[in-house]
Amino acid sequence: MSQIDWQSMKNLGGYEVGTENKKTAEMRGRLAEGPAPVILEHIYQQRLKKDEATLPYLTEANLAHVVMLARTRILQEPDAKALLGVLMQIDEQGKDLFDLDAKLEGLYYNYERYLIETLGPRTGGRLHTGRSRNDLGATTSRMKVRDLVLRLLHQIIQFRSSLLHTAEKHLDTVMTGYTHLQPAQPITLAHYLTAIEQALQRDTVRMLQTFENINRSCLGAGALAGTGFPIDRQMTADLLGFDGFVENTLDAVGSRDYLLQLFSNLAILAITLSRFAQDLFVWYTYEFGIIDLPDQLGGTSSIMPQKKNPIIMEACKGRTSHVLGGLITALGAMKNTNYTNVIDVNTESFHFLDDSAYQIESVLALLQAAFENMEVRKDRAYEMASANFSTVTELADTLVREKDYSFREAHHIVGEIVRKAVQKGLIATQITSEFMDRVMVAKIGTPIELPEDKVRQALDPKENVSARAHDGGPAPSAVATTIGRARRLVEKDKHLVETTDQKLQEAKAILRRTAQDMIDRR
Repeated sequence: MSQIDWQSMKNLGGYEVGTENKKTAEMRGRLAEGPAPVILEHIYQQRLKKDEATLPYLTEANLAHVVMLARTRILQEPDAKALLGVLMQIDEQGKDLFDLDAKLEGLYYNYERYLIETLGPRTGGRLHTGRSRNDLGATTSRMKVRDLVLRLLHQIIQFRSSLLHTAEKHLDTVMTGYTHLQPAQPITLAHYLTAIEQALQRDTVRMLQTFENINRSCLGAGALAGTGFPIDRQMTADLLGFDGFVENTLDAVGSRDYLLQLFSNLAILAITLSRFAQDLFVWYTYEFGIIDLPDQLGGTSSIMPQKKNPIIMEACKGRTSHVLGGLITALGAMKNTNYTNVIDVNTESFHFLDDSAYQIESVLALLQAAFENMEVRKDRAYEMASANFSTVTELADTLVREKDYSFREAHHIVGEIVRKAVQKGLIATQITSEFMDRVMVAKIGTPIELPEDKVRQALDPKENVSARAHDGGPAPSAVATTIGRARRLVEKDKHLVETTDQKLQEAKAILRRTAQDMIDRR
């Protein structure tokens, strides 16, 4: 290619070098006019605010691209060295090296302008060989999101570990289990906490599966149809720590379904955390009184001096709603769009991702502070489980075992006994063998004659729990087994995430060493 008089390019819509507009030179292609003020204010300026966080990923992608261009001999060594030198400088000093001008639409053109101003148009302008902003943006988005996912996974796994640690302290803390927020059957606090942990196990699996879908490079896809240059897509994927690349070039730039998968995962996680917060919220009430929080975790009232408000649980329940909003926004942004690169999909669908991730991180931190520091009123929990008839399913089971009733017959008998007890103002522990006989004689003319020790055993919440020692049951021995299995899974997941994180850090280090070696080569 012959030498071009770059000064003359301003007449063709190129960079205006050597004019009063040099600092805000525009790359507008066929467009003869600069962007309108309304476009600057509502699109490009907003884009730049978000783009700043993308700068480190853009620099990494640029380094990998130049290394690949040099190795495939698409780019000559002097140009590659010069580009890599400036890119390494940007990598070290970041956005302080250049001003961001909204007239250049976004971060990339500002970045390229700095390269051209530093190296001249002939060398600086070669960075974009064999690619488009489309495949570059699709790749840097994946790089940013995979870091976000790993950060969330670290916190989720830590939360799971803390749940198990707290559960181990409460293997014998008997409490009422509820269905429809009505007393159901006795369980333990450990049994409850391991239920939450198992839900988070599934969240972890979903997030890891999403990470696999995210961790694919899009470089080499170009605008949508690839490039005529003999690029090596696997090389750039390897240099950036990706597991591979999105094969179809149109799919690479046109799809962001991994984002919908991630938002869905975050929404499912948010719902589980909100339900956990709601249970703690109820247990904290005066009427339940099962738990208390230290003063430093409570809020106060400007008028009522007795108040210690559960602001943690209220904040968690409210903040999880923002995550659901993020999912709906992303789904709405992508619906009915063409299957190609469009702003609706590649920009607007991401609008609430950072905020959704923050909400999840804050809720995890707040809830962990709550359950790790809460005072559990074991006596109150046991008293409620003893009084509220949550034990009478075991009384029906006892009739099946001891008196050979069918369960349905036993169910009807015990239901009648409870009805009479409630009418007389009795609690569960006040039901006796003699009371049961009187009720049934009046009802069917025949006593039950269940020994008193069997009645007492059936109505004891602790005995109820101990009897359910099968896999997954609330008995301390069963929950201890569950905790042991869960701990092994936590360690396995922790190792996997740490190894994945380490792999990405190693790829970053190798990329920079490779770039520096190319710069230093004589």
